[in-house]
Amino acid sequence: MKLSLVETDIVGVIYGHIEACKWSLARMRYSMNKSTRNMRLKRIKVAYIDLNEAHTEIKERTDLSRYFGGSGLAFKLLSEYKDVLREDALRPELPIIFAKGFFTGIYPCATKVAAAFKSPLTGELGESHAGGKLAFAMASVGLDALVIQGASEKPAFIQIDDSDIAIKEAEELWGLSCYEVNERLSGKSKLYIGEAGEQRIPFACVVVDAYRHFGRLGLGALFGSKRLKALTISGKKRARVKSSYYPEILNRIREDNDLKKYSQGYGTSENTTIMNEVGGLPTKNLQANRFDVKGITEDAFATLLVKQETCTGCPIRCINVAKRKSNSPKIAYDYELIYSFGPLLGIGEAEEVLKLLERVEEYGLDAIATGNLLAWATEAYEKGLIELPVPLQFGVTENYLKTIDKLVEGEGIYKDLRKGTEEAASIYGGKDFALTLGKNAIAGYHTGYALLVGQAVGQRHSHMDNNAWFLDFENYSPEAAVDELISDEKKRCLMNSLGLCLFTISVYDLKLISEGLRAIGIDKSEEELLEIGGEIFDIKQEINCACGFEYENLEFPKRLFETESMNGFLNRETVDKMLKQYVEKM
Repeated sequence: MKLSLVETDIVGVIYGHIEACKWSLARMRYSMNKSTRNMRLKRIKVAYIDLNEAHTEIKERTDLSRYFGGSGLAFKLLSEYKDVLREDALRPELPIIFAKGFFTGIYPCATKVAAAFKSPLTGELGESHAGGKLAFAMASVGLDALVIQGASEKPAFIQIDDSDIAIKEAEELWGLSCYEVNERLSGKSKLYIGEAGEQRIPFACVVVDAYRHFGRLGLGALFGSKRLKALTISGKKRARVKSSYYPEILNRIREDNDLKKYSQGYGTSENTTIMNEVGGLPTKNLQANRFDVKGITEDAFATLLVKQETCTGCPIRCINVAKRKSNSPKIAYDYELIYSFGPLLGIGEAEEVLKLLERVEEYGLDAIATGNLLAWATEAYEKGLIELPVPLQFGVTENYLKTIDKLVEGEGIYKDLRKGTEEAASIYGGKDFALTLGKNAIAGYHTGYALLVGQAVGQRHSHMDNNAWFLDFENYSPEAAVDELISDEKKRCLMNSLGLCLFTISVYDLKLISEGLRAIGIDKSEEELLEIGGEIFDIKQEINCACGFEYENLEFPKRLFETESMNGFLNRETVDKMLKQYVEKM
């Protein structure tokens, strides 16, 4: 059936001050856009799945089409649960929401699905994005979003086939590793947790199609709290929509110099060498900014490379998969993972890094958060702040492997440690060298003010919220960096709603997005697109406020000022000025 695109204009939205954290009131009016030409458009279809009642329902939400899907759709849906957002993140009433992007199946590299939830790690906004096969699988069953509520009494998994949604028992899957679950499940796309999620560790992740993850902020713990072990999706609907503009965008992606390191090289793993050369590589819990990286360069990992894969709908093979031995599992790696289990822990051999990645993958732990915690625990142990049954020392892989096992077991001091770096430091001391911003583990860049402030104010406290480390490389002034952090995050909100991989941000500028929309009958100027990105930014801000976030409570560990960055030593006064400017301008 051919349908017109329904656009929703929000009129008279009243935003209160951040401190008040009052939710916006809006009057909605709808207008039909009949210029959709030959494109087959669907209304927004949302599947509501109640695990407690074992009930499912699919609703059409024409009021949500303005946000294009993805993160805009996901967080607009999450905002409807504002009354319970101050509750504990693991409460059954709080939903898990997945949404695919509007460009999925229309243009290349629109491969991402956004997850929206309340983070059990930070107590704030939970946002994560995963590629793999998931976006196209959702399109193949005709769904734009999933809203999962409640908790099952027994372990369960959700099976979606075409438009049929079934909640099935998963007793035989409970307790299995991520490797074992992946082997037993079938489906176009598979989401699952390991023992870390079952144990509700607040930095447990959800594995997607073996090599992708919803990571960083603890979505796996929410799966565990709902007794949800897995979710599979398989459909037969055609996921692709023809657009005459597709070849033009595809050609731009293939010719873009910034993307050639993924399609013709070894991807982000080359950042290890780059960051080391410029003196921005956090080493041994950021006690230094350089490391002997010859054993963990992109070339070192390439000797273990077995294949390079791509997400469905993407021409770029950026998923590097390595294997240590014939009987070892295949592991996807990139710079952030190399950094977390390499320089940050004083480990300088590719095989040793892969051993640690294999272990966290088995349990379903977020690699960045785990490496960050181990680095803090090593220094805390060396300083006598904590006593450990398994002593930790930078560079000693075997004891890190044993500690990961004990974190999942959760006995004795490990019950506290597995609460995450921020909470562990609050209990035992050592917050000055706890490398978190907004309670989330820092990324692998110690480049300057923009990165430090950018991750702190980013609405999920991630280096992917904005282009901060690039601004440090380009030597932006503090004042100019703040302006760019705001505008760039709004653009990324738009891209995440379209389902676009952020690696393609150099290609998908606002002009190209506008032209791509026009080619399928949707007339949106660059100014209008940025306005929509700004609305999504505001929705996320409101959710954070409803969770209790306040800018004045942001903490910056002293270690970030004690160790020289790529741009020299940083001072707290400049950070405070930038933070004040950010709050005034956003």
